[in-house]
Amino acid sequence: MKHVFLVLPASAGVNLAQAAESVLSVVKKNVASAESFVATEMVPTVLQSQGADASMEALVGAVQDSAAEAFVVTGVSLEQSVRSETLNIQIAAALDADVILVADSDENGAIVAADFAAAKTRVAFVLADGDSANEDAVKKILFAKCEHRISQAEFRRNLIKLASRSLKRIVLPEGAEPRTLKAAIEAYERKIAIPVLIAKKADVEAEAARQNLTVPAGFEIIEPTAELAEKYVPLLVELRKAKGMTEEKAREVLKDPVFLGTMMLKKDEVDGLVSGAVHSTADTVRPALQVIKCAPGVKSISSVFFVCLPSQVYVFGDCAINLNPTAEELAGIAIQSHDTAKAFNLPARVAMLSYGTGKSGKGDDVELCMAATQAVRDARPDITIDGPLQYDAATTESVAKLKAPGSAVAGKATVCVFPDLCAGNICYKAVQRSAQGVIAVGPMLQGLAKPVNDLSRGALVEDIVYTIALTSIQAQAAK
Repeated sequence: MKHVFLVLPASAGVNLAQAAESVLSVVKKNVASAESFVATEMVPTVLQSQGADASMEALVGAVQDSAAEAFVVTGVSLEQSVRSETLNIQIAAALDADVILVADSDENGAIVAADFAAAKTRVAFVLADGDSANEDAVKKILFAKCEHRISQAEFRRNLIKLASRSLKRIVLPEGAEPRTLKAAIEAYERKIAIPVLIAKKADVEAEAARQNLTVPAGFEIIEPTAELAEKYVPLLVELRKAKGMTEEKAREVLKDPVFLGTMMLKKDEVDGLVSGAVHSTADTVRPALQVIKCAPGVKSISSVFFVCLPSQVYVFGDCAINLNPTAEELAGIAIQSHDTAKAFNLPARVAMLSYGTGKSGKGDDVELCMAATQAVRDARPDITIDGPLQYDAATTESVAKLKAPGSAVAGKATVCVFPDLCAGNICYKAVQRSAQGVIAVGPMLQGLAKPVNDLSRGALVEDIVYTIALTSIQAQAAK
């Protein structure tokens, strides 16, 4: 992302266009190329037609697709919308923008600045009639060294953009399930992937009619018949004969659409699989472990969620697979999660979480965390890692200064590794369901030879859409 300035009013009556032009002139003096646009010309139309998520992705796209190095964005004025402050905070978060508030008094500027600071947005304010102050404030922000944070909107757009580079066939064994069908149609229409639905065509059509959806003409629906299953029986018997698999048992197993989809993936008839809207994690993962198996050199699989706050994306692992990992397994989860963050162009600083920070906690769980942290350092000295860290010490700079001064991770963690499944699963769901504007994409399985991804049974339609995108990107990497 480029350097973005969002010029906003801190009080009514501010001439935003004039203020934005003033900021742009300063930026142009110090940056090789700069452009500007008015958010109010883009946001309301998109909000009405597609919703807030799409509007923020469109704003991110306007910046990403430009050749300019810096952008000055004119925000939503107080007179144009009663939701102006909320909308401006959304825009600032989506663009990871430095906010310049234009105020008619110090008092008004300070009040509004506090709201933006609470939303973890970098902010400065200037007086409407102070040209020299404006220039000083803009230059101070422009030359400050700040790491670009990948916002939820940018991450979502990047997923769609990456998935769209090469459309992959993603099989959905729960093809007639309401959320899955809706997500599949959206993924097809947005050119994220080519969904392959396993379901009776009549069931798909009935569900589409119930939701008033139109099934696209090019949609692929595969009916789970005995004749179809029969073509996979010999291969399944061959793969599982050491475990006592017979033709009769194989026919019975292949009545399960998840197993059927997994066999399609094994034979390269599809490129990835997404399931779990109505099946348990075990029902999705077991066939993959039995048929797809781990990638070469990988001892065990794990999972991550991309927990997308409005202004930042965290990688949480493991929240779906490993119940009580050993120190060796916990180290493996940390390494896989770090590499996943890097693969998706996210900063990767790994926090090994526990109930104590440093030497403040005692007990077997803290010692497990210490051992796992050291194992990662020994195996992968390139990974920036620290632990044990409490969650607040890992993610909040003010707490980190008190509890872990000098740590390269504390206060700046982007990858959070939980000590067990209980802690990880509770935490991601608490954040997803309780914090405003948060989505959790995943779980994305790590370590399989081919991409298979599980859904939470409480998954929303948008969760499924982005999981399809993740799977498609994994399939591209595998090819």
